Order: sequence, then structure tokens, then C-alpha cells
Amino acid sequence: MQKLMSLLTGCLLLCACSAVSQRTVSQEELLALAKGHDLVAVFPDGRVETYNGRGLGPLLKHLETGNLKGAQMYDKVTGRASALLLAYGGAASLHTGMLSKEAIPILKKYHIAYTADKEVDYILNRSKTGSCPMETAARPLDDAQQAFPILKAGFEELTSQNYTGK
Repeated sequence: MQKLMSLLTGCLLLCACSAVSQRTVSQEELLALAKGHDLVAVFPDGRVETYNGRGLGPLLKHLETGNLKGAQMYDKVTGRASALLLAYGGAASLHTGMLSKEAIPILKKYHIAYTADKEVDYILNRSKTGSCPMETAARPLDDAQQAFPILKAGFEELTSQNYTGK
């Protein structure tokens, strides 16, 4: 009986410690962390990572070396491609400054809770003459695992064209 009580006490302590280590932040705290950053990830262990850069770059950079499992995310602009990458990484929730309506079905499919300051039909390209090329590339995609290599290759091609002036 004493061994059983000791085992149960140990299990309860382990559960309590696990629950304490799960950190969440309010939307206000997330927005405060986001000041001056394009992408912020708050992980369940309390770790905060911030990124700056254009387009999918910051998100792809993080996914090269890690995942977003259980993370609360802030993304300045979220289109369908970003939503697929957030799903691929395992993000739990998202707050974004601008959300494409094309991203919403992906967020719902992967059970990523979301809020947005503004919703738009689609994300514009840099010259504001049409849809963002990565948003266009993501339109036929709805599986995050399959989308990751496609979006990564598309982004790399797009950025190499921008640097070579093509």
C-alpha cells in the first residue's frame, strides 16, 4: 500500500510539474512581444523566439531547424502558404495583423485557433497588382506535409529571381 501511495504521489507531482511548465500568454502579451518583429513564437516551455524578414522567409528559416509544436504565434501577414507552414510546424494558435480568407480553411482543418486584426480576400504581391505568388502557389494545396517542400522550393526560386533581377 505504501508503494502504491508513493507511486501515486510521484505521478501527481509529475502531472503538476508538467501543468506548471505549460506557458500561455494573453493576446496583449503576444502583441507586446511582437512589437518590431514580423514573426513571434511562444512555446509551451516559455521560450520566445522572434524573427524579422519578408514573406515566408522567417517561418521557413525556423522550420529548417525546429518545429512550432504547441506554439502561440504572431505573424504580421498570414496567407494560405503561411497557414500551411504553421500547420506543418504544429502551431496551436495564431494572431495576425492581416489574414487572407484563403488561409482560414487551412487553419480550421488543422485546428489552429486564430484571430486577426484585418481579413482580406487574398494577400497582394509587392507591386499590389495581383495575388502574392506564394499565395497563388498555395491555392491548390491543402496538406501541410505535402505543401512544405513545394512552398520551400517556390520561395527559394522566388527569392533567387529577386536577387538576380529576373
